Amino acid sequence: MAVPEETSVPSASVFGRVKRSSAAADASHLIKEVVLSGKLQPGDRLPPERELAEMLGVSRPTVRESIRALVAMNILESRHGAGTFVASLDTGQLLEPIQFVLSRAERVLGDLFETRLVIEPPIAALAATRASKKEAAAILSCAREAKGIGDSPRQLLELDVRLHTLIANASHNVLLARLHESISALGVESRSLTVELPGVAHRTVHDHEAIAQAISQRDPDRAREAMRRHLQSLADSASKATPKHPGPRARASGLSAGSLP
Repeated sequence: MAVPEETSVPSASVFGRVKRSSAAADASHLIKEVVLSGKLQPGDRLPPERELAEMLGVSRPTVRESIRALVAMNILESRHGAGTFVASLDTGQLLEPIQFVLSRAERVLGDLFETRLVIEPPIAALAATRASKKEAAAILSCAREAKGIGDSPRQLLELDVRLHTLIANASHNVLLARLHESISALGVESRSLTVELPGVAHRTVHDHEAIAQAISQRDPDRAREAMRRHLQSLADSASKATPKHPGPRARASGLSAGSLP
């Protein structure tokens, strides 16, 4: 049996003491604040339950409940026989609970398309202005690769994620690229839905080519509009597939390419 690596355990001064009301929620909040502050890093071990309860001024059952909640949020992880550790804090893992909500609620799906329509057309426009020759070539190559895969939704899904990521990175805006990364992680569910709809795969290949061509030709206005048309088309298709709910077509139809500067 492997012996767990020794990791530093934070002192009592790192954690504040919580009020008795809503103790579990307050304890969870304090632990999250310690992680956000950087005083606890991914892989660091938390103090044992008894010590942590004393530090926070709450009972051990309260600490246990708080840890359980943070494990469910993928902020902490419990290792049998080793203790509780700060998780990797990988974006994809942190968004897994939201992805589950997304898979269950069509209204959230509409919100996702609405958000993509707000941020991705301007990202495409920035990529057309800022992409290096190598980045522009990679975007065009990725778009053209989809033409040769035939009727393979899974491969098209992978290429779709890769293309949109290449475009976001080519915007050379770190905040937009990270925001897109988060949205893309959420978008796995919506992509899985739309890629299987009749006509969507063929239209997506055509749309991607148009976006990539506009970026390659350094035309930000055309890149923005091509991305907007692509996302609006997907939103409309998803809305028709879920007609009983106020889906993305109704929610996203009022957005335009100029939603952001």
